[in-house]
Amino acid sequence: MTASAKIGDSAVTILWNEGTVGDWGRHYAAIPRSTLPQSFGYASAMAKTHGYVPRLGLIHEGETPIGLVQVLQRRALKLFRQTHIHRGPLWFGGTPAPDVVEAALTLLRREYPNHVFSRVSFLPELPASPEMAAVLERCGFRRIGPGYQTVWIDLTPSLEAIRARFAGSWRKRLKDAESAGLVLDVDPAAQNLPWLARQDQKQAQTKGYRSASGPLIVRLRNAMHKAGGVLMITALAGKEPAAAALLFIHGQAATYQIGWSSEAGRKSNAMRLVLWRAIAELKARGVTMLDLGGINPDDAPGVTEFKLGLGGEWVETAGLFR
Repeated sequence: MTASAKIGDSAVTILWNEGTVGDWGRHYAAIPRSTLPQSFGYASAMAKTHGYVPRLGLIHEGETPIGLVQVLQRRALKLFRQTHIHRGPLWFGGTPAPDVVEAALTLLRREYPNHVFSRVSFLPELPASPEMAAVLERCGFRRIGPGYQTVWIDLTPSLEAIRARFAGSWRKRLKDAESAGLVLDVDPAAQNLPWLARQDQKQAQTKGYRSASGPLIVRLRNAMHKAGGVLMITALAGKEPAAAALLFIHGQAATYQIGWSSEAGRKSNAMRLVLWRAIAELKARGVTMLDLGGINPDDAPGVTEFKLGLGGEWVETAGLFR
Protein backbone atom coordinates (compact mmCIF):
# COMPACT_ATOMS: atom_id res chain seq x y z
CA MET A 1 0.00 0.00 0.00
CA THR A 2 1.32 3.46 -0.94
CA ALA A 3 0.21 6.96 0.10
CA SER A 4 1.50 10.06 -1.68
CA ALA A 5 1.54 13.85 -1.42
CA LYS A 6 2.94 16.46 -3.83
CA ILE A 7 5.64 19.01 -2.93
CA GLY A 8 6.57 21.25 -5.81
CA ASP A 9 7.53 19.05 -8.77
CA SER A 10 8.21 15.89 -6.77
CA ALA A 11 6.10 13.55 -4.69
CA VAL A 12 6.56 12.26 -1.18
CA THR A 13 5.23 8.75 -0.71
CA ILE A 14 5.00 6.27 2.17
CA LEU A 15 5.19 2.61 1.22
CA TRP A 16 3.52 0.57 3.95
CA ASN A 17 4.58 -2.96 4.92
CA GLU A 18 6.54 -3.56 1.73
CA GLY A 19 9.64 -5.76 1.79
CA THR A 20 10.76 -7.96 4.67
CA VAL A 21 11.62 -7.26 8.29
CA GLY A 22 15.24 -7.75 7.22
CA ASP A 23 14.84 -4.97 4.62
CA TRP A 24 13.43 -2.73 7.34
CA GLY A 25 16.35 -3.57 9.62
CA ARG A 26 18.87 -2.59 6.94
CA HIS A 27 17.16 0.75 6.40
CA TYR A 28 16.97 1.32 10.15
CA ALA A 29 20.68 0.49 10.56
CA ALA A 30 21.54 3.30 8.12
CA ILE A 31 20.31 5.97 10.57
CA PRO A 32 22.99 7.25 12.99
CA ARG A 33 20.52 8.52 15.61
CA SER A 34 18.03 5.70 15.49
CA THR A 35 15.59 5.72 18.41
CA LEU A 36 14.56 2.77 20.56
CA PRO A 37 10.74 3.14 20.07
CA GLN A 38 11.25 2.91 16.30
CA SER A 39 13.14 -0.40 16.53
CA PHE A 40 11.44 -3.67 15.62
CA GLY A 41 12.52 -5.15 18.97
CA TYR A 42 10.49 -2.46 20.73
CA ALA A 43 7.49 -3.26 18.50
CA SER A 44 7.80 -6.95 19.39
CA ALA A 45 7.83 -6.16 23.12
CA MET A 46 4.84 -3.81 22.81
CA ALA A 47 2.93 -6.47 20.88
CA LYS A 48 3.45 -9.11 23.58
CA THR A 49 2.84 -6.71 26.47
CA HIS A 50 0.05 -4.43 25.27
CA GLY A 51 -1.25 -5.98 22.05
CA TYR A 52 0.08 -3.34 19.64
CA VAL A 53 0.63 -4.39 16.01
CA PRO A 54 3.45 -2.67 14.08
CA ARG A 55 3.04 -1.05 10.68
CA LEU A 56 6.25 -0.19 8.88
CA GLY A 57 6.48 2.72 6.46
CA LEU A 58 9.33 3.66 4.13
CA ILE A 59 9.25 7.33 3.12
CA HIS A 60 10.37 8.34 -0.40
CA GLU A 61 10.89 11.68 -2.09
CA GLY A 62 10.47 10.85 -5.74
CA GLU A 63 12.34 7.55 -6.18
CA THR A 64 14.74 8.15 -3.30
CA PRO A 65 14.18 6.66 0.19
CA ILE A 66 14.56 9.49 2.72
CA GLY A 67 13.21 8.06 5.97
CA LEU A 68 11.08 5.52 7.77
CA VAL A 69 8.37 5.36 10.40
CA GLN A 70 7.07 2.59 12.65
CA VAL A 71 3.45 2.92 13.76
CA LEU A 72 2.02 0.82 16.60
CA GLN A 73 -1.72 0.18 16.68
CA ARG A 74 -4.24 -1.77 18.71
CA ARG A 75 -8.00 -2.04 18.69
CA ALA A 76 -10.35 -2.05 21.65
CA LEU A 77 -13.94 -3.36 21.55
CA LYS A 78 -13.62 -3.52 17.72
CA LEU A 79 -14.61 0.16 17.57
CA PHE A 80 -11.68 2.10 18.98
CA ARG A 81 -8.20 2.33 17.53
CA GLN A 82 -5.16 3.49 19.50
CA THR A 83 -2.11 4.60 17.55
CA HIS A 84 1.39 5.32 18.84
CA ILE A 85 4.02 7.00 16.65
CA HIS A 86 6.83 7.67 19.10
CA ARG A 87 10.23 9.14 18.27
CA GLY A 88 9.74 8.90 14.53
CA PRO A 89 9.78 9.40 11.62
CA LEU A 90 13.53 8.89 11.31
CA TRP A 91 15.49 10.35 8.41
CA PHE A 92 18.46 8.91 6.52
CA GLY A 93 20.27 12.20 5.92
CA GLY A 94 19.16 14.38 8.81
CA THR A 95 15.86 16.25 9.01
CA PRO A 96 14.83 17.21 5.46
CA ALA A 97 13.50 20.59 4.30
CA PRO A 98 10.31 21.73 6.05
CA ASP A 99 8.17 21.25 2.93
CA VAL A 100 9.29 17.62 2.67
CA VAL A 101 8.56 17.06 6.36
CA GLU A 102 5.17 18.68 5.89
CA ALA A 103 4.32 16.38 2.98
CA ALA A 104 5.26 13.29 5.02
CA LEU A 105 3.30 14.45 8.07
CA THR A 106 0.31 15.26 5.88
CA LEU A 107 0.29 11.61 4.80
CA LEU A 108 0.51 10.43 8.40
CA ARG A 109 -2.38 12.69 9.40
CA ARG A 110 -4.55 11.37 6.56
CA GLU A 111 -3.71 7.81 7.52
CA TYR A 112 -4.18 8.37 11.26
CA PRO A 113 -6.82 10.98 12.05
CA ASN A 114 -7.54 11.74 15.69
CA HIS A 115 -11.18 11.53 16.75
CA VAL A 116 -13.39 9.80 19.28
CA PHE A 117 -12.85 6.36 17.70
CA SER A 118 -9.20 6.88 16.74
CA ARG A 119 -6.85 8.16 19.43
CA VAL A 120 -3.37 9.12 18.28
CA SER A 121 -0.25 9.68 20.40
CA PHE A 122 2.42 11.29 18.21
CA LEU A 123 5.86 12.16 19.60
CA PRO A 124 7.73 13.21 16.43
CA GLU A 125 11.51 13.05 16.30
CA LEU A 126 11.64 16.63 15.04
CA PRO A 127 13.50 19.57 16.61
CA ALA A 128 11.62 21.97 18.85
CA SER A 129 11.35 25.18 16.81
CA PRO A 130 8.63 27.66 15.78
CA GLU A 131 9.01 26.46 12.17
CA MET A 132 8.37 22.80 13.03
CA ALA A 133 5.51 23.78 15.34
CA ALA A 134 3.88 25.60 12.42
CA VAL A 135 4.40 22.60 10.13
CA LEU A 136 2.73 20.24 12.61
CA GLU A 137 -0.17 22.64 13.10
CA ARG A 138 -0.74 22.98 9.36
CA CYS A 139 -0.81 19.19 9.09
CA GLY A 140 -3.60 19.03 11.66
CA PHE A 141 -1.68 17.89 14.74
CA ARG A 142 -2.55 19.45 18.10
CA ARG A 143 0.15 19.76 20.76
CA ILE A 144 -0.87 18.28 24.11
CA GLY A 145 2.43 18.00 25.96
CA PRO A 146 6.16 18.71 26.01
CA GLY A 147 8.65 17.03 23.76
CA TYR A 148 11.40 14.60 24.62
CA GLN A 149 14.62 16.03 26.00
CA THR A 150 17.81 14.02 26.07
CA VAL A 151 21.58 14.16 25.66
CA TRP A 152 23.26 12.44 22.71
CA ILE A 153 26.88 11.31 23.07
CA ASP A 154 28.97 10.94 19.90
CA LEU A 155 31.00 7.73 20.28
CA THR A 156 32.98 8.03 17.03
CA PRO A 157 36.03 9.84 18.55
CA SER A 158 38.66 7.92 20.51
CA LEU A 159 37.97 7.05 24.15
CA GLU A 160 40.56 9.66 25.15
CA ALA A 161 38.75 12.34 23.15
CA ILE A 162 35.36 11.33 24.57
CA ARG A 163 36.71 11.52 28.12
CA ALA A 164 38.29 14.91 27.42
CA ARG A 165 34.80 16.28 26.64
CA PHE A 166 33.53 15.41 30.11
CA ALA A 167 33.11 18.30 32.54
CA GLY A 168 36.11 18.72 34.81
CA SER A 169 34.19 17.70 37.93
CA TRP A 170 32.80 14.64 36.10
CA ARG A 171 36.30 13.50 35.13
CA LYS A 172 37.58 14.05 38.68
CA ARG A 173 34.82 11.93 40.22
CA LEU A 174 35.32 9.26 37.57
CA LYS A 175 38.98 9.13 38.54
CA ASP A 176 37.94 8.79 42.19
CA ALA A 177 35.67 5.87 41.25
CA GLU A 178 38.49 4.21 39.33
CA SER A 179 40.60 4.18 42.50
CA ALA A 180 37.79 3.03 44.81
CA GLY A 181 38.45 -0.68 44.35
CA LEU A 182 35.19 -1.39 42.51
CA VAL A 183 34.87 -4.47 40.31
CA LEU A 184 32.78 -4.30 37.14
CA ASP A 185 30.56 -7.17 36.01
CA VAL A 186 29.63 -7.02 32.31
CA ASP A 187 26.43 -8.94 31.58
CA PRO A 188 25.75 -8.98 27.79
CA ALA A 189 22.46 -10.86 28.26
CA ALA A 190 21.16 -8.81 31.23
CA GLN A 191 20.56 -12.04 33.13
CA ASN A 192 20.38 -10.01 36.34
CA LEU A 193 17.62 -7.76 34.99
CA PRO A 194 14.97 -9.03 37.47
CA TRP A 195 17.18 -7.85 40.33
CA LEU A 196 17.85 -4.47 38.66
CA ALA A 197 14.15 -4.03 37.89
CA ARG A 198 13.30 -4.47 41.58
CA GLN A 199 15.94 -1.92 42.57
CA ASP A 200 14.63 0.53 39.98
CA GLN A 201 11.06 0.17 41.23
CA LYS A 202 12.14 0.81 44.83
CA GLN A 203 14.23 3.79 43.74
CA ALA A 204 11.28 5.18 41.76
CA GLN A 205 9.01 5.01 44.79
CA THR A 206 11.59 6.79 46.93
CA LYS A 207 12.40 9.53 44.40
CA GLY A 208 8.91 9.95 42.97
CA TYR A 209 9.42 9.12 39.32
CA ARG A 210 7.77 6.57 37.05
CA SER A 211 9.76 3.33 36.87
CA ALA A 212 10.63 1.96 33.43
CA SER A 213 10.66 -1.59 34.82
CA GLY A 214 7.96 -4.22 34.56
CA PRO A 215 6.78 -6.78 31.99
CA LEU A 216 7.60 -4.49 29.06
CA ILE A 217 11.25 -4.08 30.04
CA VAL A 218 11.69 -7.87 30.40
CA ARG A 219 10.11 -8.52 27.01
CA LEU A 220 12.16 -5.72 25.51
CA ARG A 221 15.31 -7.36 26.91
CA ASN A 222 14.23 -10.68 25.40
CA ALA A 223 13.54 -9.14 21.98
CA MET A 224 16.69 -7.03 21.86
CA HIS A 225 18.93 -9.85 23.09
CA LYS A 226 18.11 -11.90 20.00
CA ALA A 227 19.93 -9.27 17.92
CA GLY A 228 22.79 -8.79 20.40
CA GLY A 229 21.27 -5.54 21.56
CA VAL A 230 21.53 -5.79 25.35
CA LEU A 231 24.20 -4.60 27.78
CA MET A 232 24.04 -4.55 31.59
CA ILE A 233 26.97 -3.49 33.75
CA THR A 234 27.16 -3.69 37.54
CA ALA A 235 29.79 -2.17 39.85
CA LEU A 236 30.52 -4.29 42.90
CA ALA A 237 32.03 -3.11 46.18
CA GLY A 238 33.18 -6.42 47.53
CA LYS A 239 30.17 -8.67 47.06
CA GLU A 240 27.62 -5.86 47.24
CA PRO A 241 26.25 -4.11 44.12
CA ALA A 242 27.00 -0.38 44.22
CA ALA A 243 25.56 0.71 40.85
CA ALA A 244 24.12 -0.85 37.70
CA ALA A 245 22.92 0.23 34.28
CA LEU A 246 20.91 -1.38 31.48
CA LEU A 247 21.42 -0.23 27.89
CA PHE A 248 19.81 -1.32 24.63
CA ILE A 249 21.59 -1.28 21.27
CA HIS A 250 19.49 -0.57 18.18
CA GLY A 251 21.13 -0.07 14.82
CA GLN A 252 24.07 2.33 15.09
CA ALA A 253 22.76 3.79 18.35
CA ALA A 254 22.16 2.75 21.95
CA THR A 255 19.88 3.97 24.73
CA TYR A 256 20.65 4.17 28.45
CA GLN A 257 17.44 2.66 29.82
CA ILE A 258 17.82 2.05 33.59
CA GLY A 259 20.36 3.26 36.13
CA TRP A 260 20.53 2.50 39.84
CA SER A 261 22.97 3.34 42.65
CA SER A 262 23.07 2.37 46.31
CA GLU A 263 23.90 4.97 48.94
CA ALA A 264 27.46 3.61 49.08
CA GLY A 265 27.57 3.66 45.29
CA ARG A 266 26.66 7.33 45.20
CA LYS A 267 29.45 8.11 47.63
CA SER A 268 31.99 6.19 45.55
CA ASN A 269 30.72 7.62 42.21
CA ALA A 270 30.16 4.07 41.00
CA MET A 271 27.68 5.06 38.28
CA ARG A 272 30.31 7.16 36.56
CA LEU A 273 32.54 4.11 36.32
CA VAL A 274 29.63 2.00 35.05
CA LEU A 275 28.81 4.50 32.29
CA TRP A 276 32.45 4.90 31.32
CA ARG A 277 32.77 1.13 30.91
CA ALA A 278 29.48 1.08 28.98
CA ILE A 279 30.87 3.65 26.54
CA ALA A 280 33.93 1.47 25.94
CA GLU A 281 31.77 -1.64 25.45
CA LEU A 282 29.44 0.16 23.04
CA LYS A 283 32.36 1.45 20.98
CA ALA A 284 33.74 -2.08 20.77
CA ARG A 285 30.38 -3.21 19.35
CA GLY A 286 30.45 -0.49 16.68
CA VAL A 287 27.86 1.80 18.26
CA THR A 288 28.34 5.42 17.14
CA MET A 289 25.71 7.34 19.15
CA LEU A 290 24.40 7.03 22.72
CA ASP A 291 21.05 8.43 23.85
CA LEU A 292 21.33 9.02 27.61
CA GLY A 293 17.69 8.13 28.12
CA GLY A 294 16.02 11.49 28.64
CA ILE A 295 16.42 14.45 30.98
CA ASN A 296 13.98 16.61 32.93
CA PRO A 297 15.59 19.90 33.97
CA ASP A 298 12.56 21.00 36.01
CA ASP A 299 11.77 17.84 37.99
CA ALA A 300 15.17 16.12 38.03
CA PRO A 301 17.87 18.82 37.85
CA GLY A 302 20.50 16.60 39.50
CA VAL A 303 20.11 13.82 36.92
CA THR A 304 20.11 16.44 34.16
CA GLU A 305 23.36 17.95 35.41
CA PHE A 306 24.89 14.47 35.72
CA LYS A 307 24.06 13.56 32.11
CA LEU A 308 25.08 16.94 30.70
CA GLY A 309 28.44 16.45 32.42
CA LEU A 310 29.34 13.84 29.80
CA GLY A 311 29.70 16.63 27.25
CA GLY A 312 27.04 15.54 24.78
CA GLU A 313 24.46 17.44 22.75
CA TRP A 314 21.29 18.49 24.55
CA VAL A 315 18.29 18.09 22.22
CA GLU A 316 14.57 18.71 22.57
CA THR A 317 11.84 17.49 20.24
CA ALA A 318 8.78 19.41 19.12
CA GLY A 319 6.26 17.99 21.59
CA LEU A 320 3.58 15.37 22.11
CA PHE A 321 0.66 15.66 19.68
CA ARG A 322 -2.79 14.25 18.96
